[in-house]
Amino acid sequence: VPTYPREGVKQGIVHLGVGAFHRSHLAVFMQRLMEEHNVKDWSICGVGLMKADALMRDAMDAQDCLYTLVERGIKDTNAYIVGSITAYMYAPDDPKAVIAKMAHPDTHIVSLTVTENGYYHNEATHSLMADDAAIVNDLNHPERPNTIYGYLYEALLLRYKEGGHPFTIMSCDNMPQNGITLKAMLVEFAKLKDPKFAAWIADKVTAPNSMVDRVTPRCTDVERKFVADTYGIQDKCPVVAEPFIQWVLEDNFSDGRPPWELVGVQVVKDVESYELMKLRLLNGGHSAMGYLGYLAGYTYIHEVVNDPTINKYIRVLMHEEVIPLLPKVPGVDFEEYTASVLERFSNPAIQDTVARICLMGSGKMPKYVLPSIYEQLRRPDSKYKLLAVCVAGWFRYLTGKDMNGKPFEIEDPMAPILQKAAVKGGSDPHELLSIDCLFGPELRDNKEFVAQLTHSLKAVYNEGPIAAVKEVLDQV
Repeated sequence: VPTYPREGVKQGIVHLGVGAFHRSHLAVFMQRLMEEHNVKDWSICGVGLMKADALMRDAMDAQDCLYTLVERGIKDTNAYIVGSITAYMYAPDDPKAVIAKMAHPDTHIVSLTVTENGYYHNEATHSLMADDAAIVNDLNHPERPNTIYGYLYEALLLRYKEGGHPFTIMSCDNMPQNGITLKAMLVEFAKLKDPKFAAWIADKVTAPNSMVDRVTPRCTDVERKFVADTYGIQDKCPVVAEPFIQWVLEDNFSDGRPPWELVGVQVVKDVESYELMKLRLLNGGHSAMGYLGYLAGYTYIHEVVNDPTINKYIRVLMHEEVIPLLPKVPGVDFEEYTASVLERFSNPAIQDTVARICLMGSGKMPKYVLPSIYEQLRRPDSKYKLLAVCVAGWFRYLTGKDMNGKPFEIEDPMAPILQKAAVKGGSDPHELLSIDCLFGPELRDNKEFVAQLTHSLKAVYNEGPIAAVKEVLDQV
């Protein structure tokens, strides 16, 4: 249990989106600083932005914001209580209080884990989805925001009017150039309301890029029962994660930061090479395994990794079509990194479900997989057959029916649009490719790529995912 004082400490970080990953990652690094280095004034105030966060609010309130973290390795399991979150606020109940907390002088960093879709970033045009209903609400009703931009804008506006120093905005989501994207979308949002204030945000607010990594499945009753049976702890919101943890963070802060270097965070000048490596190899591989594995009937990711065909597919995919696109990372061998990722994914103790990996594909695929395809299309010796199989798996998954015709729910904010297009198009990808916010003309109008994708999609439909993978492996 925590031995550091939790009362009377300042909350230097306000975190938007307190899910399992935040509680296994940033909150753990802050726990280490508070426990091992007596760091004060940097505890976390967690904020739930969505109505569904009421369950987390109830759990955190009942447990003084304490929770159990279980680190499950292949051989050993370790558990401890995390106490670095010292307050929790539920935004739908009192948006003004949350905005005031963000603007408070004690707040130096506002961090976020809101999933890729929470950034309202049009992947094709790299612009803000200004016509989205949630964004329109925040532009017209600043007193009751629905998005991160509504909250960030109003909190920074208070600082601006008071002549204060801006807090740093820090994305901890899996996105390329997550800090740059966050700030650019916030500036676009601000320009729609007040160009002068938008210029202040562009000039004064910092948003460091970061690369975050730790496999953290969703918490279920299985995990709650395990914690109760094994450790005698009644915990409404435990977190189970793999032992591995990594955070590479750009040193770009406008109002100070904790000394994260002391607890293993890699604070660097440029994150991009680390970021691309992780997003393209780990997250891209995860997505490929997720969609193809789901269609193949697997329940857990470690089962997919142990399928010899899919395992080989991931290794060849990375070696042939992804690694050649990546800039070098100091001290990292990409082939060894790929092998280590597959070893981590093979951990049966995590019980990471394939269904979890398939969530929110409209936010993930344009960041994890499609960028490699775009880059390959620009090369004279372009290779994308293996990447096309991954996209084909995603398109077939979006029908909302497995290979036996059994329906399942697609968890994605674009689910109605995606499923309608997938069902209408069937084994013809053109319906899905016509969705402008996901696919640019460079991809959609490339006849060779579309022909390859069509071939792979028909193979998945007619022969199944494993046969489709085997076919393309024989061709490379």
